Amino acid sequence: MPESPASFGAINYAVLAVYFTGMLAIGIWAGRQTKGAAGYFIGEGKVHHVLVGLSLLGTYLSALTMMALPAMSYGRDDWTYTIQLPFLLVTAVVITGFVLPRLREEGCISVYEFLERRIHVSVRLVASIAFILLSIGRMGLVLYLPSLALSYVLGVNLVASIVVMGIIVTIYTVVGGIKGIIWVDSIQVVIFIIGAIATLFFAFAPGVDFFAVAHEHGKFRTWVGGWNIAEVTSLWLILETLFQTIRIYATQQDMTQRYMAAESTKKANQSVWLSILGYIPLAYLFYFIGTALFVYYTVNPDPGVERLVADKKLDALYAYFVVTHMPAGLAGLVIAAFVAAAQSTISSSMNSSSAVCVEDFYRRFWAKSKSDEHYMRVGKALSLVWGVAHIVMAILFMQIERAQVVWQKVMGISTCGVLGLMALAFLPWKVNPWAALTGWVASVISLVVMMFFLQVTPSVALVYPLESNTGINWLLWPVITNLICFGVALGLDRLFPRREKPLAPEG
Repeated sequence: MPESPASFGAINYAVLAVYFTGMLAIGIWAGRQTKGAAGYFIGEGKVHHVLVGLSLLGTYLSALTMMALPAMSYGRDDWTYTIQLPFLLVTAVVITGFVLPRLREEGCISVYEFLERRIHVSVRLVASIAFILLSIGRMGLVLYLPSLALSYVLGVNLVASIVVMGIIVTIYTVVGGIKGIIWVDSIQVVIFIIGAIATLFFAFAPGVDFFAVAHEHGKFRTWVGGWNIAEVTSLWLILETLFQTIRIYATQQDMTQRYMAAESTKKANQSVWLSILGYIPLAYLFYFIGTALFVYYTVNPDPGVERLVADKKLDALYAYFVVTHMPAGLAGLVIAAFVAAAQSTISSSMNSSSAVCVEDFYRRFWAKSKSDEHYMRVGKALSLVWGVAHIVMAILFMQIERAQVVWQKVMGISTCGVLGLMALAFLPWKVNPWAALTGWVASVISLVVMMFFLQVTPSVALVYPLESNTGINWLLWPVITNLICFGVALGLDRLFPRREKPLAPEG
């Protein structure tokens, strides 16, 4: 803990109270206008594309990003990871040119239904389960890390912070559905943009040559050469960006669900461009904030910051600066931005996980002919279940010393091969389901091999498999596993008779 928790003050707490009240009010307002499952999950396809774009941005720009990017540029990673940002434009071209129009044409609420239509129901279920596992872990971690940072710098009880934040986001998600979530996301994006810009006015140390100090310490390094697959280099960062961001925008239900909420394919494409073109400058802004804080505390040493560095709690650095150096009211707004960034991602995951459960399991196998209102009620009940689950998961993360490291690995594990499966679904012909499933199994096996056998220190890997120093760094995991899934399936597909039509739905 810092030597003494910062005093947040009544005004800042009042700002947070107004923020929470506003989010709840929007959820209740949207809930009164929501009718049926189509309204609850995709807003009946009538949501304005600007709101959809801001919601996509809010979902992608989580609290992990808002806290981690300044911490990275403050620490030893400097601006190395910024090499990823320009390549998001490639992702935008792929999604708007190929993926989104096809998904809109199919008209599926669940993106994984597309996998069944193109390959087989078994592939649909594999991808659905992978997404649910990803969502549970992500919701818990996205709730835990901001709560931890606020607890660290403010001295508030960590469990209480988790429970309060979790309950509020659960209420407006359950009640408001996707329309409420998109409206709340849009407001939250505006809040954390204002918060980030406001931070810059206080982060520059007066009378200091900012660029000279930053350059002296090598804080603007953007390129790391080399071909060593065990190290983080710029080439591997670029590859990871392309594979992971295309996977996120093409296969994650919380993103694709918003494509269906837009008014048309053209408008949905504009939403994607808005989210990506909005994220790039925001990410640079957060990297810049981290560098500004480095310069500030280099010329103005602070025992609290030294303790954060010693305790390896750099993710709390941004919040620490806010509550110790920004004026009352404005500090409350920026802390509200941290909360907003977390809640935006959580609410999206909660609603989309419910959509997957309803569409891919409940409607598909158990209740095929119920009313639209019935499916909406089931969706609300499932959202409540996920709300409780993510609070429990966040509390469980309290037992993990390096939650951020674990999350980076868990994301690679839970999404193993899913992009490869989606790529198979976009081929002109129908890939044999056995070939596709074998490719996916091969990708899982390759991941296990990379985690447990290609080790610099194998004995450590057996005890801490997610935190060990592997022979192949985690940036390449999604690249290798998805290429293996696609390549093995494509090779085996030649051994089976070619199907000219999709498999008929089972059951």
